Amino acid sequence: MNENTLYTIKDVAERTGISQHTLRFYDKEGLLPFIKKSAGGTRLFSDEDFESLYTITCLKKSGMSIKQIQAFMELYARGPETLKQRQEMFEAQREKVLAQMTELQEMLEVIDYKCWYFSEAQRLDDPDFYKKLSPEEQPPQMKEFLRKVDGFWHSHA
Repeated sequence: MNENTLYTIKDVAERTGISQHTLRFYDKEGLLPFIKKSAGGTRLFSDEDFESLYTITCLKKSGMSIKQIQAFMELYARGPETLKQRQEMFEAQREKVLAQMTELQEMLEVIDYKCWYFSEAQRLDDPDFYKKLSPEEQPPQMKEFLRKVDGFWHSHA
């Protein structure tokens, strides 16, 4: 990037990996109020616009809705008097992402357990090997999985 250089939507798409279609959609939805337009209507991005574009991309990937991002960008456009509101939005999104991470970690643990199970079932040539293990013989990941299954079963009864 060079100071004072303007980039077309094609340039931005090539450099960021965000499709031209998505960039046009974001503009149509009011997420890109900062971009300039040429006399002919071509969207032009400056070096400074990449920070906002990256922030929008992160918010979208974190699960924030287009409407929420639009509200954030409206606050951003209003200036420093909205700093507290923008911080609150980010703190709320942070809590949602932390909850998603916890949920994903739990899913990963189940997947890891199932990978272990399939490996052992193949190694022992016995898909029911786990049924023959006493509680003392059960590895920790198996005990944890069975505890979660039991909790799942009883919480939805």
